[in-house]
Amino acid sequence: MKRTICLLAAVAALAWGQAAAPQSEASVKNVELTVYLVSGIQTAATDEVPQDLVTTVKQLHSLFPYKGYKLADSFVLRGRGSADGKSQGALTEGVLPGSGLHYNFGYQRVRVALEKPYMLHVDGLQLTISQTPVYGPDGKQRGSSTVASIRTDLDLAEGQKTVVGKSSIDQAGDALILVIV
Repeated sequence: MKRTICLLAAVAALAWGQAAAPQSEASVKNVELTVYLVSGIQTAATDEVPQDLVTTVKQLHSLFPYKGYKLADSFVLRGRGSADGKSQGALTEGVLPGSGLHYNFGYQRVRVALEKPYMLHVDGLQLTISQTPVYGPDGKQRGSSTVASIRTDLDLAEGQKTVVGKSSIDQAGDALILVIV
């Protein structure tokens, strides 16, 4: 069965992190990303995604040749953003159920514009999908364990849906598509 991995992330919350901070300090906001990892399947299949992803999956059907989409995993990544760009990054790792593939998702820095509608400036956004390394009899790793990766800087309006990139994950034409909501 051919599959693609789609990453969908939603900006679920932007909240003032330091309401009582002195006016001279830069305003800080908490940024919470809800991330959904979705498989696109080339064989006939029904969509199995949460209700809030139905519209996005409908658009994916019009863009890509996959017959069905299923939620593979989801997680929440929370960090702090500031207008002055002094925020630190956030990172999470996990394993895609049933595939044995590992993922690493994060960013180096997120800045939040102070005016509404809030704009997020995400620097060093990264998603890496890897497999367990294979070692030869000499103990040396054979080939790369990275299956696919996407790295970029990104500007998002709060709640905006954005297709970020696509990366092939095998010779059969399966791909990794990064979509942020």
